[in-house]
Amino acid sequence: MTTDTVRDAAYRRIPVTPQARVVVDNDYAGDPDGLLALAHHLLADAAVIRAITCTSIAMEGMPYAAGNPARLIAEELVRRLGVADVPVSDDVQVRFDELTGLTDGARLILEESRREDELPLFVACGGPLTHLASALREDPTLAERMELVWIGGGAYPDGAWEYNLKLDVAAARFVFNESRARIVQVPQHVYRQCLMSVAELEAGLRRSGEFGSWLYDRFTSPPDFIRIGGIWPMGDSPPVLITALGTESSTFRTVDAPWIDEDGLYARHPDPRPLVVYDTVDVRLMFADFFARLDLHAAGQLTTERERS
Repeated sequence: MTTDTVRDAAYRRIPVTPQARVVVDNDYAGDPDGLLALAHHLLADAAVIRAITCTSIAMEGMPYAAGNPARLIAEELVRRLGVADVPVSDDVQVRFDELTGLTDGARLILEESRREDELPLFVACGGPLTHLASALREDPTLAERMELVWIGGGAYPDGAWEYNLKLDVAAARFVFNESRARIVQVPQHVYRQCLMSVAELEAGLRRSGEFGSWLYDRFTSPPDFIRIGGIWPMGDSPPVLITALGTESSTFRTVDAPWIDEDGLYARHPDPRPLVVYDTVDVRLMFADFFARLDLHAAGQLTTERERS
C-alpha cells in the first residue's frame, strides 16, 4: 500500500453545518465573474443552493441574444460541476415596469419561500432586482420569509450611478420603496474591493482540473470594448462570503433603508426600516476559500451531490 493510499484512506472532512438556503440570481451571460461566484456558492458546504434565477437585461446598445443565454450557461456550469437537482429559471429580458406577469425566477423564489425549512432563506443577487421585485409584487408577505443580499447601488448617504441599479431602476425602487424586504447591501465602492490579478486567476483556475479549465476559458474572450490590464474585478462574490462563510472579519453597519428616486439616488424613506450596508469585505478569506474548494473538487475530495429536497 502506497503512502498516498494510506493518506487518502484516512482522509476525513471537517464537518460543516449548513447555515442558509440561497436562491442565486445573476446575469450569467455577461461578465464571467458571476459564473465564478455561482461555482463558489455551489461548492460551499454551509450554503444550500435551492434555485438559480437568470437575467439578461442589457444596457442600451449592448443587446443580448434572444431566448435564454444566461440560463444556458448556468445550466452548463451546473452540469460540469456535477451538482444535481438545482432548478434554473428562464431569463428575464425586460425591466420590471414592462413585465406583464410573474417571471419564472419569481416563481422559483416564491416556491422556495413557502417551503417548511429551519434554514433562513437568502436571495443573493449580483444584478438587477427584476425577479425579486416581481415576486414581491405577487406576494408582499414574501418579505417576511427571506432576506436580500444585493450587489448594487451607490455609496451612502447619497447614492450614485451604479450598473446593477441602472439596469432596472424600477425594480430597485419597488424593492426598496414599496416592499418591506430585509436588505443586506454591498454598494459599488465596496464590491470594487474584490479584485483578482490576471495571473492569480489564470494560475488558480488552470491548475484545478477540467472544470477549472472550462471556467478559465470563459475569461479569455472579453468583449472587444473591454481592455484588460493586470486585474479582473470579481464584484459578484461577496454574497458567498455573507451567506456561506462568515462576516466577522468584514465591516458593516445598520442604516435606514433609503427611498430610491428616479435617478437612482437615495432620499429619506417616509417609513424607514433597518438595512445592513457593508463598508469592507474580507477578500482574502473569500478568494482563498474559492480556490481551495476548487482544488478539493478537482481532487475528488469535495462532495457536490448534497441533499436539496
